[in-house]
Amino acid sequence: MNLYERDYSKIISEKERELQDAFERYDNIKGLKNTGDDPRHSHSEFECRKFLWCHNSLFPNNYLYYFEPSTMDLETESKCFKDVIYKAQNENEIQSYIKTSKKWFIPASIYKEYNFGHHEAYLFPELSLGSEYAVDYALLGRSSDGYSVVLVEFEKANVPFMLTSSNTEHESVRKGITQIRDWKRWLDDNREYFLKSSGFRDKGIDVPTSRIFYCLVVSRRDLMDRKSADLRSQICYEMNNTKIISYDRLVDNIIEDIS
Repeated sequence: MNLYERDYSKIISEKERELQDAFERYDNIKGLKNTGDDPRHSHSEFECRKFLWCHNSLFPNNYLYYFEPSTMDLETESKCFKDVIYKAQNENEIQSYIKTSKKWFIPASIYKEYNFGHHEAYLFPELSLGSEYAVDYALLGRSSDGYSVVLVEFEKANVPFMLTSSNTEHESVRKGITQIRDWKRWLDDNREYFLKSSGFRDKGIDVPTSRIFYCLVVSRRDLMDRKSADLRSQICYEMNNTKIISYDRLVDNIIEDIS
């Protein structure tokens, strides 16, 4: 699924052709460059800068332009999303809120839980793992170590993390954990197929198993107590490369973009 209404892989106007030509002239300069001359930074219009960043990225329609949040009222957005997670009866209502209005900055805020994505960051909604599974979101990010991937599962927000009657995780938590374990088993046998089918391999991207991460988003803070927090920590410890975060964490991450 693409993030944008338009196709950023294509040049659709003479103005965009001129912008691209200017960027290519800059990009072909040998030796040290003055980044102030780079049209991706220097152009006065936001949409022109965004076009250049997206168009010249590996995945133009899934590139997260890092200045996009600066155009939003993030305080209002975080309050609206908090209202959604407190009213939603299931995860589909939360997903609909994000996808209908293309509020991709919400799942993209999961990048703040990791130390990559500052060189390049991409978001892929509903990425398939073969014909058996589909992740809610895949985050592909680059750091100095190379590329890493986070596969994300959304579950219900309006459920307690733990059932006090049995001292075990709620069904939604268990469902999300089971889903991630299924993904892990599938990727152990099909990592190369995944890299090819997702288009990553065609772009020269190799992601070792050690840099494939998993994130389950479930429950809310007001539905978690100390025992729940301890159980969550234990589960994450036992499941390598896995994080479990509450929906409130996404609300926090959205607001962190405010300078």
